[in-house]
Amino acid sequence: MKQRFQQLPNYMQAAIFATIAAISAAGFSVTVRLATQEMPPLEVVFFRNLFGFFLIVPVSLRAGISSLHTTRWRMFFLRAIFSMGAMTFWFSALAYLPLAEATTLNFTVPLFGTVLAAIFLKEQIRHHRIIALVAGFAGVAIIIRPGSDTMQLASILPVVAALCMACAGMTIKSLARTDSSPNVVLYTMLLMTPMTLIPALFVWETPSWDVIMILLVGTFMANITQLCNTSAFRLFDYSFVIGFNYLRLPFVVVVALVMFGEIPEIWLLPGAGLIVGSAIYIARREAVLAREAKRFDREHSSPATDLDPPPRQRPAPDTRPSAK
Repeated sequence: MKQRFQQLPNYMQAAIFATIAAISAAGFSVTVRLATQEMPPLEVVFFRNLFGFFLIVPVSLRAGISSLHTTRWRMFFLRAIFSMGAMTFWFSALAYLPLAEATTLNFTVPLFGTVLAAIFLKEQIRHHRIIALVAGFAGVAIIIRPGSDTMQLASILPVVAALCMACAGMTIKSLARTDSSPNVVLYTMLLMTPMTLIPALFVWETPSWDVIMILLVGTFMANITQLCNTSAFRLFDYSFVIGFNYLRLPFVVVVALVMFGEIPEIWLLPGAGLIVGSAIYIARREAVLAREAKRFDREHSSPATDLDPPPRQRPAPDTRPSAK
């Protein structure tokens, strides 16, 4: 079976890994909803980090004790703060909102990532991505419908979670230059576990063994999501793989309907279309710019922008003697 899978084209292997990741991510959201029905979201955040820490330790230790060395504790602490905020707002959104609405609004992570890159990394954003950003945030407004009688303050939770996730992603880009992926996860959870314990103690409710098992399953699903996404990105282009991330939505819609009787509102469809469409466009546009930068060695010239055409190669002068 393994040999037959490895004989498949890279794009098909990547598609399978990415689909499994999307299903696992949807399953993780369901486990959080089930757990928050019995205990507060702050406590669920603590147990997620506690179990995640013990699961990642063996992975990090496989490379030896010397591989655990790091000197970037300030950046790890900053990442832990952003990740703590992301988990707290995200788990609260899953507890208080319909799963489909929370999932759709959380798809705004790439939109915030683009804005943050423009502000802090000074990346140039031209009208292509500006239009995509406007369309994406218009989709958010359609779903939330600010000012209407049906607006819920809880609808802000997944959007704030997406902003925190985008900030955490900025720190990952920096940490990945000096630390391995398992170490980034290990030290983040090492810091987050005591940090999340403090607020959890104020709302502590002793969990049942059923909830403990649900949280263990959820942690396992979260790890499967990360492993499959990593494998998919290694096999094929980012712009191809990232599109499968949005398969979470139909999976979540079906599960939420069957398990919780949640019927999506009609406004979810156009809003989701705008958010997902703009996020996919931004991902594909950034992938194109990355390939152009690599191909034409732009890091030594002008930065890549949406409208910069690839530099034209002037033909070498013809030095051959002319035929007489």
